[in-house]
Amino acid sequence: MILISNGFWKFHLSVAAAEADRRGTLSGFITGAYPNAAIRKILDAPILRSNPKAMQLKGRQEQIADKRVHALFSPEALFVLGAAFHSNSVPVDALKLYGHLSKKYVERAATCGARIYHYRAGFGGQSVQVAKRLGMVALCDHSIAHPATIDTLVNNMGRLPSRQEQMTMSLFNEYILHDIEQADAVLVNSQFVKETFVHIGAVRAPVHVIYLGVDDSFLVKIPERTARSGEPRLLFAGLFEKRKGAETLIEAFGHLNDLSWQLEIAGGLNSASVKGIQSFLENPRVNHLGLLSRSELASAMSRANIFVFPSLAEGSARVVFEALASGCYVITTPNTGSIVEDGIHGQVVPPGDAAALAAAIKSAINNPALVADVGRRNAELVRAKYRQSHYGDNLAILYTELLADKCTLMPESST
Repeated sequence: MILISNGFWKFHLSVAAAEADRRGTLSGFITGAYPNAAIRKILDAPILRSNPKAMQLKGRQEQIADKRVHALFSPEALFVLGAAFHSNSVPVDALKLYGHLSKKYVERAATCGARIYHYRAGFGGQSVQVAKRLGMVALCDHSIAHPATIDTLVNNMGRLPSRQEQMTMSLFNEYILHDIEQADAVLVNSQFVKETFVHIGAVRAPVHVIYLGVDDSFLVKIPERTARSGEPRLLFAGLFEKRKGAETLIEAFGHLNDLSWQLEIAGGLNSASVKGIQSFLENPRVNHLGLLSRSELASAMSRANIFVFPSLAEGSARVVFEALASGCYVITTPNTGSIVEDGIHGQVVPPGDAAALAAAIKSAINNPALVADVGRRNAELVRAKYRQSHYGDNLAILYTELLADKCTLMPESST
């Protein structure tokens, strides 16, 4: 039996829990705000049916039996409050409170036979030590580059720090790193993330890699793609900020004024961190869509021929998998931790290299038949190998291996 702790928001560990519940191995699911039966009744009120925040909360629901869901609303509320006031310490306090409140569910799960505690980095805290004391395997799930590398990756335009460089971490990332270091094993979502751990050279626990793929709830929202003529449509999805390659993208499109194109940006804007963003958004060929629901994002992806995502630091960006599933040709960097191979699923360009990005976009625009063919194959690949059920299968295999390793390490009993 497995106890899974998701932390705040809709995170991939909610999908992991749904897959474990479907297999009959889920002991419990700890999470932040969650639409349990009582909350769903409130959210179904007519006055809330069109409220974006209410719909966002309702969208967190997974195929998990309500009796196994332990929703911790107060830590998430504290986190949001701290973020609103730009506090450095309150978000960490919120994570600590989450870990503290999780302890009783760990104890309850262990009593009922749970043998693995699969928790999100930063949301374990005190509960991890309780799990280990009760004989459970502590598996920490980390979904972005090693905490000590993130700031440097952004400041160095995607380049990993040398061993000699002084790396700084925020209080928040220091707390996450502590959570990683107390685990028996670490699970990451791409080979890129594992490479950042190896690069730091301070990996105490074994690091395992499982790619996430696309959840079923998104796949069913993708409209059928129809052939379109006219200007090539490109799409960027995610917070438009420096870390996700916004500056590189702006500079790259500056080299493409002689070509016909339309770019849509789905997501929020971090205007303070991106140079030249205002004049770029005023370009009539650029359309900022704002924050989209998952259905709206699926529609935007099905309209696009080319998905461009030149991020400097990710774990394994979900939007890249979703773009592949939607039939897009993908232009990205190695730092997105995706399965995209250069020349097969699109093009992979060096992070922070605007000239290379511009060349890749130009090549794609000038080869519409190739783009369409690659897009079709990308959609088929996701459905064949990177669906939610495949992620669940790989997790089940890892759980079995971790328990086998634990049994091997246990001392033999004397007779």
